Amino acid sequence: MKKDLLQNPPPVAAICILLLAIVIPYWKLATLQGFVITDDVFISDIMNESFPYRLYIGEALKHGEAPTWLPHIYGGIPLLARAESGACYPPNLVLFGLFPPYVAVNAVILLTLMIGAVGMFFYAREIESGVIGAVIAGLGFAYCGFMVSHIKHLSTIGTGCWFPLGLLVIERAYSRAEPRVLVWLAAIIGLQNLSGHIQTAYYSGLIYVLYFTFRAWSVRRTTQPRLGPKRVSTGADRSTGIRVKRYLLWGAAAVLLGGAISAVQLIPTYELVQRTQRSGGVTFDYASSYAYDVANWKTFFYATANGEISNATYRGNSIFWEDYGYVGIVTLLLAVIAAVKRWKKWQVKFHVGTTLLAFVMVLGPNTPVYELAFRTIPGMEYFRFPTRFLFVVDASLCVLAAIGMTQLEGLFRRPGRKRWAPAGGGAPSLLIVALLLADLFYFQLKQNPIVDAGQWLRPPAVAQRLKQEQGLFRVYSPGAKETHKAAFASAGGWDGSLQPYLDQREFLQPNLNVLYGLFSADGYAQLTPNELVDLWGDQNRSGFIMRTASVQEGKFVPRSLFVTIMIMWDVKYILYLWPLLTDAFVEEAKFGQAYLYRNPTVFPRAYIVERYRLARGEDEAIRVLLQKDFDPAREVILSDVPGTTDTSGIARAVATVESYRTNEVIVRTFAEKDRLLVLSDTFYPGWIAELDGSEVGIMKGNLCQRVVAVPKGDHVVRFHFDAPTVKVGLAITVAGLVFAVLLMVIPRRVA
Repeated sequence: MKKDLLQNPPPVAAICILLLAIVIPYWKLATLQGFVITDDVFISDIMNESFPYRLYIGEALKHGEAPTWLPHIYGGIPLLARAESGACYPPNLVLFGLFPPYVAVNAVILLTLMIGAVGMFFYAREIESGVIGAVIAGLGFAYCGFMVSHIKHLSTIGTGCWFPLGLLVIERAYSRAEPRVLVWLAAIIGLQNLSGHIQTAYYSGLIYVLYFTFRAWSVRRTTQPRLGPKRVSTGADRSTGIRVKRYLLWGAAAVLLGGAISAVQLIPTYELVQRTQRSGGVTFDYASSYAYDVANWKTFFYATANGEISNATYRGNSIFWEDYGYVGIVTLLLAVIAAVKRWKKWQVKFHVGTTLLAFVMVLGPNTPVYELAFRTIPGMEYFRFPTRFLFVVDASLCVLAAIGMTQLEGLFRRPGRKRWAPAGGGAPSLLIVALLLADLFYFQLKQNPIVDAGQWLRPPAVAQRLKQEQGLFRVYSPGAKETHKAAFASAGGWDGSLQPYLDQREFLQPNLNVLYGLFSADGYAQLTPNELVDLWGDQNRSGFIMRTASVQEGKFVPRSLFVTIMIMWDVKYILYLWPLLTDAFVEEAKFGQAYLYRNPTVFPRAYIVERYRLARGEDEAIRVLLQKDFDPAREVILSDVPGTTDTSGIARAVATVESYRTNEVIVRTFAEKDRLLVLSDTFYPGWIAELDGSEVGIMKGNLCQRVVAVPKGDHVVRFHFDAPTVKVGLAITVAGLVFAVLLMVIPRRVA
């Protein structure tokens, strides 16, 4: 009995091994002793983007608000439309909605790895792998280069972890001759889209189509008799054709239903994309930038063949984590065994084929294949980094390893081969598993530094200082990316002391201000409306603001227009690496390397002006800003003519923000004459203004702010975010879920 358990442990025990193999190495995460702060050299995507978004999702939910808008960066951005926030992804909603944010982020990481491991285990078992082989596949996928190097990108691994389960559902539909099982594929596609990395979800969909088609062909080939020149088709032949057609219909329905289930995410995201530089797609040159370094093929055999990013010794010509696909030498050797010894099996043919095809796509512009796909396959033109196909390469190698291990176990147990099997076959199998774990743990655990919880939970000194301030205001921290690069260089990667990353937080950017309830004028978001990027810049290019200042002899020298923009956008404090050479701002203190300056003439978040200037387009608006006689305290730049406004002389006027929430801002105004109310928050479709309960129009002013005409007297202006795209998407999602449930419960004979 003991020998049998070693050779073929029960699935429950195998799954427990998988889960323990994830929890134990990441024990600091499981026990909240530390947090992942993996760096991207110029930023930390997990702590400067993924986590702040999710933290605010939890804050909104706990206050009974829908997490559709984030007011803390760029003057406000559409949070739900920013797909990678995962604002509608069920694990995010549950964990961040119910638990403290740092508990939730660690739980999300561990849960994601577990879903990937268990899903791969069950898929390997479905294609007739042994239990040990399935365990190796699960471990290999959870610890593959793609998954561990992208832990910093929570939406990416959150999407990728469902991929094995998608293959499992398709396989079960065929192996059990039950096409209705494909309804579960719709649920998985929906979850992948909701997780937020649309590119990984899209690539998964391409592989699902290939797998679905291949299995339809293989089933038809094995069940339909060959028709010779004198052979007449039989009823059985026709029924097989009809059965395949049923699968195709159910498969198409699953894809459409998966899109419907995730419409609450997809439709707002599409609206946002149309307002960014990715509207209509991107150029091939942009899509293939940061191409795969062909020399990194060696890292499949030895993880550090070209050095390591963790200790800053990486010497490749591309981005390390985008090229990193190491699955362990044991996994790779077992995959080769499967390809050589079990080539006749359809499973091997398919996964060898997808490994090669996906790797050719990973090579990007190094071959003509990716460019052909980019220009011919609908949807490909919206994505860059073809290296993201690495998750398909890694997954297929893990599946092949499971088959190879099953083949090897057969040799262990074959009569007359006792030299292979000192414990009846069980000991060599366990030794292989142990070697795999040692290999993966040694290389893969280096990819994600875990900072001490006590140190990270202690807010930076500048955040503690600014939290003492009363009222609404913004902070601007130019050059934060440069300080982050300096932190990476100072730390020498992250194998050593993490203190430089702790110190860098004093600059509060990018997006760290969200963690402390502070507002910033700029931010970090992969999809940002063009007008915000044009003004403040993003990770790809500098904004207009950087043309209004310069660095001279170690000092930051702002021009008068820089000061004007700070005043207009409610920027009360500036944090910078160098001292400011100007009398317009007052030096408050220095926190580490960060100088803190106060703007004594800052406008409030909402203010009233008496007149306007028309500017038809952004370039003309900038020209108005540059004019010396432009007075932001008395006028606003508009793209359209407002309603009745009295510009005759000076009159008393005041605006007071009475409530400032996620999706709602309430401003009380008083003016002796008709005036214009300026709210220095982002103008974006979906925002509605009500004047004393009646809807009024919102105009775009000062490049990207909200402006409303207010009549004389006392009034209440209520801004609230009620985007039609969110409502339409939610309605389609609800309908899709209802339809999916109906398909699952209707009698089989009806389906």
